[in-house]
Amino acid sequence: MHSLNKGKMGELAVQKSLIEQGYNIYAPVVDSDQVDLVVELTSGTMKRVQIKTVTELKRGTSIEVSLTKYKNTNRIDVVAVYFLPKNIIAYYPYDNSHALSLAITTGKNNQTKNRKWFYSYDRFPEFS
Repeated sequence: MHSLNKGKMGELAVQKSLIEQGYNIYAPVVDSDQVDLVVELTSGTMKRVQIKTVTELKRGTSIEVSLTKYKNTNRIDVVAVYFLPKNIIAYYPYDNSHALSLAITTGKNNQTKNRKWFYSYDRFPEFS
């Protein structure tokens, strides 16, 4: 499958999920500012979303996404990570980091401390 098709599948899955969660969503006509969607929160605030589609686990137990091009740009508020093989989505509030690693399963060493778990981010964050 072409990478553009994979990306579009992720965008459509995230749109469906957000509508099911009750949000109004808006899509830019031109994708030039690295924003895939804008989500209107119940407070009326708008949040910019970058969607990343992942097709495989690179390190066995975690999904890893590079966010280097977004660091220090103040262009996105949330990273939506769509894991295509399991048809699941994580909504991570962007913290200006250069990469994101979300654990899907426990590692061989059973480490659980200091790990970000994919399933902990299954709902879009309501910012205060």
